[in-house]
Amino acid sequence: MASIVAGTPWMRIGTMTITSTKLDLAPPILRFYRSTRRFSVSASLSTNSNKLDGEVRVRFAPSPTGNLHVGGARTALFNYLFARSKGGKFVLRIEDTDLERSTRESEEAVLQDLTWLGLDWDEGPGVSGDYGPYRQSERNSLYKQYAEKLLESGHVYRCFCSTEELEKMKEIAKLKQLPPVYTGKWATATDGEVQEELAKGTPYTYRFRVPKEGSLKISDLIRGELLTLLNSVMKVSWNLDTLGDFVIMRSNGQPVYNFCVTVDDATMAISHVIRAEEHLPNTLRQALIYKALGFSMPYFAHVSLILAPDRSKLSKRHGATSVGQYREMGYLPQAMVNYLALLGWGDGTENEFFTLEQLVEKFSIDRVNKSGAVFDSTKLRWMNGQHLRALPSEKLTKLIGERWKGTGILTESDGPFVDEAIQLLKDGIELVTDSDKALSNLLSYPLHTTLTSSECKAVIEDKLSEVAASLLAAYDGGEILGALEEGSAGWQKWVKSFGKAQKRKGKSLFMPLRVLLTGKLHGPDMGASMILLHKAGTLGVVAPQAGFVTLKERFEMLRQVNWEGLNKDQPLLESAATTVSS
Repeated sequence: MASIVAGTPWMRIGTMTITSTKLDLAPPILRFYRSTRRFSVSASLSTNSNKLDGEVRVRFAPSPTGNLHVGGARTALFNYLFARSKGGKFVLRIEDTDLERSTRESEEAVLQDLTWLGLDWDEGPGVSGDYGPYRQSERNSLYKQYAEKLLESGHVYRCFCSTEELEKMKEIAKLKQLPPVYTGKWATATDGEVQEELAKGTPYTYRFRVPKEGSLKISDLIRGELLTLLNSVMKVSWNLDTLGDFVIMRSNGQPVYNFCVTVDDATMAISHVIRAEEHLPNTLRQALIYKALGFSMPYFAHVSLILAPDRSKLSKRHGATSVGQYREMGYLPQAMVNYLALLGWGDGTENEFFTLEQLVEKFSIDRVNKSGAVFDSTKLRWMNGQHLRALPSEKLTKLIGERWKGTGILTESDGPFVDEAIQLLKDGIELVTDSDKALSNLLSYPLHTTLTSSECKAVIEDKLSEVAASLLAAYDGGEILGALEEGSAGWQKWVKSFGKAQKRKGKSLFMPLRVLLTGKLHGPDMGASMILLHKAGTLGVVAPQAGFVTLKERFEMLRQVNWEGLNKDQPLLESAATTVSS
């Protein structure tokens, strides 16, 4: 194996094949080249990296420093789908090394969000496993063990530079227009110099010794186009001279992120690292640590960022960004999962509606797009409506019925009125919370607002007052209530008869009836609406504070309309409030 020796490039150069049972064809092959000027490391994959002969193990590793962002949720979903589609394991690991910002409250919120989405993990917090513990804060002894191993092998050295010295190095590099890499003396210090500082109790960090020349290329399952064995088109590369020796252990004994991640992924036997593209720069450091510790490299797949409509990175300034926020807004987990899956992935067809089970069946990592995906809240809302209406009728009724009772619109959460109201209104409901407005709108009677609107002018001019007079006569004669008692057939029969008497049909009949009976120009089926309003008045299921205007109150208000005043500066309704309340 090639090794790194203090103060020199890697001395032994050759070809090293990392053995692995993760894929059925050749695993990642690291090739090392040495010339007079340049040192190169590249990782390439075989032509078929999807056929497996060993267990697939993936991980989602959130930091419990806040809420679960939709981008993180999509990363978790892609890991989950890949694992389930390959019969592998989905591991949840909590990366809580940021002691100042990490909280158990945030961790619990993340776990709750993942559970809500239906992304159950095989190993992790609350679930037993052979590779625990699954919180980085509980793995410090392991990190120290591997840090000491690197120190003994010469891949790491103690750095006693003060903060002031490090800042001065950065300033000098900036003046010389050079990368701000570490150039301190401790990379080449003698044992005597090191022992002298240790004796004085000087704080020190552990720095990883990076080769001074060369490059590193990673073949990415999403960003690399795999052509033929050992002839891959590499999309991701770095020059090592821009890196500098980096810290893996802080002076307080706490390990640094990139070191923890590498040790964790290797010791937890992670076969595929599927994560956001913002981790691409971390891959360089991690690859070097893998090599130094003699660990097999996992397969990498870096998923594109989720973008806002303006194609900037999605952030709080664009509105809701966390899973918890969408849950509180009334979104369904199955809709959230469906939509997140389509942000950068598709099955190659025009189909956009998937259940979680269907996604597991269809998902493949080679269909994940490497370009950014725009988060469209309007489409998410539409998709939620599709999933809402696809629910079994009993579940939909329970969901919305309990919502109506809970918000104080109805006094009961089930029964004939609830069933019929949901069937009537569901096509206009995309979120469960929309149901409040839909039902309240049905129960309301904004006649004054509608009659004084410009949109209603043509309806009024079409002798609306005459239709109103005939309608009041039909109500007073008991025709309308009688028809409603007979249900849909009775109502349709009465409308047909009323239209014949008025010599109206089609729009010239239904538009004035809708305005006079519902107080609106638009809405759900008028016949079903009227039957439901009649039941609401007789069954007593509407709460007093819901603002329901009964049929009796509607006709009393209609009776008070000052039709002549519609074209003058006069009150539209005369003593309507007194009439309704009496």
